[in-house]
Amino acid sequence: MVNVIVFVPSPSQLNYVEGLVRDMQTDEVHIDVVHRFGSPEVLDHLDSYDVVLARGITYRMVCAQYPGKHVTHLAFDGTDILEALLHCREDFHPKKIGLCLKRDELKPILPGLCEFTHADIRLYEVVDEQSAYEAVDACQRDGVDAVVSGGTVSDICQKRGIPCTYINIRPATLERAMQEVLNAARTINTERTKTNIIRMILDNSDDAVLAVDETGCVLEANGQAYQLYQLAFLHNWQGRPVREINPQLTFIGSREIPCRDGEESIINLGTQKYYVKYKLISGEASGIGTLITTSSATKILQEERQLRKSMVRKSSAAKYTFRDIIAVNPEMQKKVEIAKKFSQARSNVLITGETGTGKELFAHSIHAASGRMSQPFVAINCATLPETLLESELFGYEPGSFSGASREGKAGLFELAHHGTIFLDEIGEIPVALQAKLLRVLQEKEIRRIGSAAVIPIDVRVIAATNVNIQEQIAQGRFRSDLLYRLNALEIYIPPLRERPDDVIPLMEGQLRIIAAELGKKVPKLSAEAQDILRRYAWPGNVRELRNICERLVVLNDAADVDAETLNELHVFFGSAPSSPAFPAPMSPFTPPVPPAAKKKKDLARELGVSRTTLWRMSKRQEAAGQKGPD
Repeated sequence: MVNVIVFVPSPSQLNYVEGLVRDMQTDEVHIDVVHRFGSPEVLDHLDSYDVVLARGITYRMVCAQYPGKHVTHLAFDGTDILEALLHCREDFHPKKIGLCLKRDELKPILPGLCEFTHADIRLYEVVDEQSAYEAVDACQRDGVDAVVSGGTVSDICQKRGIPCTYINIRPATLERAMQEVLNAARTINTERTKTNIIRMILDNSDDAVLAVDETGCVLEANGQAYQLYQLAFLHNWQGRPVREINPQLTFIGSREIPCRDGEESIINLGTQKYYVKYKLISGEASGIGTLITTSSATKILQEERQLRKSMVRKSSAAKYTFRDIIAVNPEMQKKVEIAKKFSQARSNVLITGETGTGKELFAHSIHAASGRMSQPFVAINCATLPETLLESELFGYEPGSFSGASREGKAGLFELAHHGTIFLDEIGEIPVALQAKLLRVLQEKEIRRIGSAAVIPIDVRVIAATNVNIQEQIAQGRFRSDLLYRLNALEIYIPPLRERPDDVIPLMEGQLRIIAAELGKKVPKLSAEAQDILRRYAWPGNVRELRNICERLVVLNDAADVDAETLNELHVFFGSAPSSPAFPAPMSPFTPPVPPAAKKKKDLARELGVSRTTLWRMSKRQEAAGQKGPD
């Protein structure tokens, strides 16, 4: 419940405001209505109110006495003042009028008001109760015939018998102010609800959790953290630097003890060791902070042993969900919706697209949203291993089955993914001989370890990905068509970044925030010119290249803004970008330099944002095309 008090400026408006309150009051907002002329004794009893609506001297007194409270000013405007002056002229026919207000902005229009009312109008400054009495005394000394003012001065004039016209606030102004108060109350109630939800989430964790802001000051702690770090003995622990809670703790962005998102450490509390993990809290534009989770090291070790016994590897869990996919482009949004539908099916999925487009992100997300989400997610890049090692990784082997084999044998990735999902990245690079064995696994739903005659039944969903044209591979005899039909029961194509330029800036801003927080630096802001250049760039390395550029901008750029000159100075664009009539690559001065012929391939691969394997494959294709010659 949010409590609101409204100080009505005039007794004549009490009934009208009470009528508004009856229409506005809800189960979540309670509104009291009173009429006082800045009485100090009333202001001493406002602690229970969350929102205050007041005018003039009362407003300023409440602001001074309750600096942290939400106080809305019920201000009259020029129309209200003009109407009061006209009423004063009609009622008292004064030659000299005293206008008692805190209204410095009225001085420039004072001659016009005098001419309009046919009276000599003098301004008297009123900011508090003392100045109200002084203004009335001055009016009497100056021989003022009538006074126009707010509530406190009107009350003094009435007691002294001085003609006075009270400045009434129009109903429309009152309604707007009441609506503003109601909106503020609703906002407070929403924030309280969010805080309660966060508190419930934190308290339901078995671990001790601290939330700190971007400066390292503590925002919140759950019950476990309250006990573990003995916060009961720290006065006003909220708002304190986390180093004062425990000097072994740090936060993302700290310059004293730097740490990155996902970083882990071991600390000592008494005679016990505890495991601490730091997780980035990131808002859309600002408000970056850190979630610090503290767990018993003994408990972690016990859980790790249990995981080992059940053969669930560290990597056998999806790291991403659909919430991690940034898609502003309508076509990309359609791909996300298709992937969500695929997640609810049981069939195998083939994800195609250029390198660096985010195929692995989609694979993780499909598993995380599927009915297998609680089961293992095992991933392997098929292009990184030679045929013999790839086969043993996929299917496992028996003890002593080949030279160098483990004496205990080894379970393959298909076994580890039982009841879950296996992600076969760069499936187009699997040798043809191994493709036949993989096809049998998909058909028979069973595997046979190397060196074993026994078969092991498996229940595994396969998500495969490739950045090569599988149909061309089939035509060249390098990929089996029957395997493709097993893999692409459901197929989704991820468009390259150059085909969705409206995703570029949201992706960059998100990466800049994360990298800047990890390095403890200010988030660079992209100028309109820089944004235009980045949208027009063809991005040959796609999102992987975008991440590298973001890191370069944060690390090398010390300015707050990134403009076209900054991009040029930092030599942001290295790889020659493919262009198309619909989306040309940017022209000079951002034409990328041509790498020297003697530059090592690994350096070139790093700058292009691709793997050395991909670079090697591309060069081989180029050589083959050159040898084949034109048709």
